[in-house]
Amino acid sequence: MKKFILFLFLATFLFSCTSSKKYIQQGRYDLAIKKSVKKLRKKPTNEKEILNLKKAYDLANDRDNQRIKFLKLEGKPDVWDEVFTTFSAMQRRQALVKTVLPLNINGKTINFKIVDYNQEIISAKKKAAEYFYAHSKKLLERNDKQSARDAYYELKRVKQYYNDYKDVDKLINKALNKGTSYAYLRVDNKSRFKLSQRFVDDLLNIGTARLNQQWVIYDTRKLKNKNYDYIVSLRINRINVSPEGLKEKHYEETKEINDGWEYVLDSHGNVMKDSLGNDIKKPKHKTIRCKVIEVYQHKTATIFASIDYIDIKSKQILLSKKVSADNIFEYASATALGDVRALRPETKKIVGRLPAPFPRDMDMINEAEKVLKRTIENALYDNRHFLK
Repeated sequence: MKKFILFLFLATFLFSCTSSKKYIQQGRYDLAIKKSVKKLRKKPTNEKEILNLKKAYDLANDRDNQRIKFLKLEGKPDVWDEVFTTFSAMQRRQALVKTVLPLNINGKTINFKIVDYNQEIISAKKKAAEYFYAHSKKLLERNDKQSARDAYYELKRVKQYYNDYKDVDKLINKALNKGTSYAYLRVDNKSRFKLSQRFVDDLLNIGTARLNQQWVIYDTRKLKNKNYDYIVSLRINRINVSPEGLKEKHYEETKEINDGWEYVLDSHGNVMKDSLGNDIKKPKHKTIRCKVIEVYQHKTATIFASIDYIDIKSKQILLSKKVSADNIFEYASATALGDVRALRPETKKIVGRLPAPFPRDMDMINEAEKVLKRTIENALYDNRHFLK
């Protein structure tokens, strides 16, 4: 947003700094016209801008008339959209100039040729719509998606000209259906574990709305009445579940604590006094110890998978992305032997705990699936433009 604002500011600044004469020299006649009109609204007697406006107006119209003449002589059926656009631009240009007319220099009126473009615009509009309609129907007769998509955009142009032109809405729907690619997401289990339907359903419960594009639609449930172009296989290649790990560790923790006080003695063994005659005391410390027997439990489940994009017609894998996910079970418990005041806060948290029961293999796998699901969703989104 900041970049856009900066661009807008720079564009406005450059427009305000560039003269209409400079724009004419660059061949940017419409910018020159806008510049001159803006100044003439403030000062209608500005002779320099009147002459610049006249020159830019005539040059722009001459250029456009020459282009239209060439297009008509060329005789191609696809020229009418450009003819319509050019005539429309000339009409807008004329309407802008008329806002400052009449203009005079030394009492003499400067003539600007005013033309009624309505008939030409209506004729070009009609012929452009006819061309796009006829051409889009030819495109729809071809048996390929790109032609159907091209037909869709041309039919949209027809609607820009005439919203209810013949059966344009019906043809747009036909083009949309023929041009859309459909991808079926499925889970293929190649591992040694038998996965539950709940596992599969949860893995497929992803937001396809994030993946869908104008011409590519993803389904996680295969529909009988739909011809699919691609299969996106969420292939479970391997699942590893580690043995239940149990590790015992022995160590000791120490801490220095305050153990009352004692008198400060001089070199002769006498109690030292302060300036007020009071006995001087100092804190007495001692080191306390505590032995710890820690039991560390560990178990890991890892799912190795891949996302395969398969072309149904050729049965070829177009792209394969490897993904994986872990679920790690870790638990620590400990027994303390000694003065527990010596223990660090993190050690105190595990003292007194009993070893936990290890989770079952399938529970570990199901938890790993939740991580895998997020990984797959992100990978699918990152590659959403791969399918066409």
